[in-house]
Amino acid sequence: MSEPMSELVCFNDAIILAGDDLQVIIGQSLLVKGGRIVRIGEPDLSASQVSLGNKILCPMFINAHIHIGDTGAKELGIGLPLEKAVIPPDGLKHRFLQSVSGTEAHINMMRDGLLELLHNGIIAMADFREQGLPGVRALRQAAKDLPLHVIALGRMDESGADEQIEAEAHLLLQEADGLGIRDIESYPSELMKRLRKSYPNKIFAAHAAENINSEMKSRNRTGMGQTARLLEWQPDFLVHLIHVLPDELQRLSDAGIIAVACPRCNGILGSGQPKLAEWSKCGLHFALGTDNVMFSSPDMMREMDYASRMVRGQEQDAAALEPRLLLQAATIEGARALRLEKELGSLSPGKESSFIAFDLESPNLKYQQNVISGIVHRATPADIAGIYVKGARIPDLIQ
Repeated sequence: MSEPMSELVCFNDAIILAGDDLQVIIGQSLLVKGGRIVRIGEPDLSASQVSLGNKILCPMFINAHIHIGDTGAKELGIGLPLEKAVIPPDGLKHRFLQSVSGTEAHINMMRDGLLELLHNGIIAMADFREQGLPGVRALRQAAKDLPLHVIALGRMDESGADEQIEAEAHLLLQEADGLGIRDIESYPSELMKRLRKSYPNKIFAAHAAENINSEMKSRNRTGMGQTARLLEWQPDFLVHLIHVLPDELQRLSDAGIIAVACPRCNGILGSGQPKLAEWSKCGLHFALGTDNVMFSSPDMMREMDYASRMVRGQEQDAAALEPRLLLQAATIEGARALRLEKELGSLSPGKESSFIAFDLESPNLKYQQNVISGIVHRATPADIAGIYVKGARIPDLIQ
């Protein structure tokens, strides 16, 4: 890949989706220097000029929840429920991971998955990386030299004694970006509170209220749902929240914790669907993820489209959710969840000049009447004319 441009470059002749609010800017230019956005405004005639033609410049996507380790198991387990598909130690995914653990083949599988993210316009991702510290290291190796922000959220062996789990956690947190917890019952609550206090600069995230049986057990045993109990851990974000209680959803919103929805994977596993309209009504900020690669392609465009149609059908209301909210969920909200909002998530001065150029002359996007809706409901990877990372166009193939 080319190095970020050090000269002043002016990208012209495109519609720009600017700022965290995705303001549609027509007739202005994106001025870039040293891989960062200088400003959006009038062309600078002293800069090198790049005419992009009839394109939409959209910030690259942030995939806030993925399991890249099962890239080599695509479509394996279709038709199985959550418990048989992905729950350790005997779930089909974990049997697959055990069969490839520590192999060069597995690293190559993950690298192929990361390349797929990049070609789909994804610049950053949070991987809930199984297999402990070796799993995190394998992911780092797979991502070597790729222009991606890979947030590795590791997890400890759930079968060990408490002191073993704690010792492993400390080793893991020396290298991982944080922890991605499978379930609130995976580890002792007091341990997680201590770890959170000891590692304030690490990202703590967890699955919550994904499975109705686990959620009901939590309520019956403790009088609280999983979400309320996880709030005591002070997580950065929680994933799924399909069966969350309304009052717990409001508490999550009041605490300023971001939720992450993965509706396509929830759907294919038969787990239910998040109520995004309720999330929005209570002021909850939410991002999107694509979850297990074995079940869902890492394609944020498909995720946005599915989510939009899902929520309108749930609510029986064609205006249930603004398309802009979903595009923000795929960009700036994901960046906030991963603590990357100062660098990524929007086309704003000072941030990385990493963007997707969608081709308005492609048969699919030609004649669209609303650029935000067009990206959310219609765009596909085939409509991408170019991907620019830090102002430099990446080649069509990255080795």
